[in-house]
Amino acid sequence: MDLTSLVGLAGVPVVSALTAWVKTTMGNKLPDAYYPSVSIVWGVVLNVVLAVLLFTDWRASVIVGVVTGLAASGLYATAKHNDRISL
Repeated sequence: MDLTSLVGLAGVPVVSALTAWVKTTMGNKLPDAYYPSVSIVWGVVLNVVLAVLLFTDWRASVIVGVVTGLAASGLYATAKHNDRISL
């Protein structure tokens, strides 16, 4: 695992927070089914920018970005589900 993959996957909470920000900004204009796609887009964009700044291969960072977006989508869905559970 190289530095880009490690830093890219560490950005999962950032991507999740950005997705939550988009949701609060957009309100009800965007259906809930599109938010995993928003997470993937944020993950790819942030990882490609990171790859350019670190002078690494941007193509590999696209794959890491997709994985980051999917992980952030799962983190967001889990946090959303846990908010509804009362202990």
